[in-house]
Amino acid sequence: METKHTPGPWTYYADVPSTDPKWHIVTNESRLRVLANVHIEPDSEMDSANARLICAAPDMLKVLQELRESAEYWSEYDVPCGIVERMDAALAKVYGMTANA
Repeated sequence: METKHTPGPWTYYADVPSTDPKWHIVTNESRLRVLANVHIEPDSEMDSANARLICAAPDMLKVLQELRESAEYWSEYDVPCGIVERMDAALAKVYGMTANA
């Protein structure tokens, strides 16, 4: 399926100190296109981890798509139980094909 999201790589930067601190998720380090603003607590490792996870999304999607495409060549003994179904469910969320998207 064709993706409709903004292509990666994505990165982030914080606008702290601020009265309303947030991570800005952007398309590149020159900060040309803000994809999302994530409200944060200053110096929060969990908020930093969330920003890194969001920025890794394009790379993770590409790997998931490649794995799913190669799954048709796997034998039933090469695939962990339910993994193909879980990949399909995750990809359906990406493409807006489920109620949980």
